[in-house]
Amino acid sequence: MWGLAKEKRVKGDGKRLAIQAAVTLAYNFKLWNFLSGSISQGKAKSVCVPGLNCYSCPGAVGACPMGALQNTVRNGGRISFPYYALGMLILFGAVLGRLICGFLCPFGFVQDLLYKIPFFKKLRSFRGDRALRWIKYAVLLLLCILFPMFLSGDWATVPFFCKYICPSGMLFGAIPLTLANPALASQAGGLFWWKIAVLAVIVLLSLAISRPFCRYLCPLGAFYGLFNRIAIVNLQHSDDKCTHCGACEAVCPMGIDPVKDFASTECIRCTRCARACPHGALHLGIGAQKNSDKKQAAANRRKAARKNK
Repeated sequence: MWGLAKEKRVKGDGKRLAIQAAVTLAYNFKLWNFLSGSISQGKAKSVCVPGLNCYSCPGAVGACPMGALQNTVRNGGRISFPYYALGMLILFGAVLGRLICGFLCPFGFVQDLLYKIPFFKKLRSFRGDRALRWIKYAVLLLLCILFPMFLSGDWATVPFFCKYICPSGMLFGAIPLTLANPALASQAGGLFWWKIAVLAVIVLLSLAISRPFCRYLCPLGAFYGLFNRIAIVNLQHSDDKCTHCGACEAVCPMGIDPVKDFASTECIRCTRCARACPHGALHLGIGAQKNSDKKQAAANRRKAARKNK
């Protein structure tokens, strides 16, 4: 008999969702623009926020780093080095890594909410999952850097990712603007409906797969993931406390094993693993990981091996 599968609850999930909601509101606090159907303006719009939040969102108070990167790579049809956009991305990545994905990204928040809706089956992993995760790096390299840089003619100033893929821009930008402006709705063409289809697919996938956009398509997550091993704020693992019970892996929204690779490029630093660990072997910290008691760690591994036989 079929039943509805629910995400396993972990103590503290509600607090993280509250932080994500507050961040989403902070990024888009000009709520009155949603009613007027206008895009907010101001000097702050030249400043990039850390997460994926569309510049064209009516309430947005800052710029999207991916949009800024694409637009400055090919500024006015001329190739230029994106000093500011790239500098901001490197700064965010070097300090926080993919913690931004776990706490400071509005579209990540949307996916987390969707995954909490009971569904017939939650897919933690499936054949091809690991291979599909490489797509986001292709999106970053091709759509966000190389295409804007080297294509010419009518394609010279096209922000490919924003225009053809970004579901966040569709959800927080295009849809609210279209609903508030009947004239825009009457002009909606093939591109609009293509983006609606992309968003719909990601929404449906998010019911069964935790954060499918973050796993497979997000170029911002791909970029920040490159800094996970060197970020100042990082996930730290204590071998001497770990019993390899698997509690952390069972609750990871990205489907990784934090014990095997707690600095994985896929880790979004959501701290679910740390909060689920019964022994306190994982925690969010600053700086280099402290040395663990290697003898105790070896004893714990032997104990776990005997238990699993």
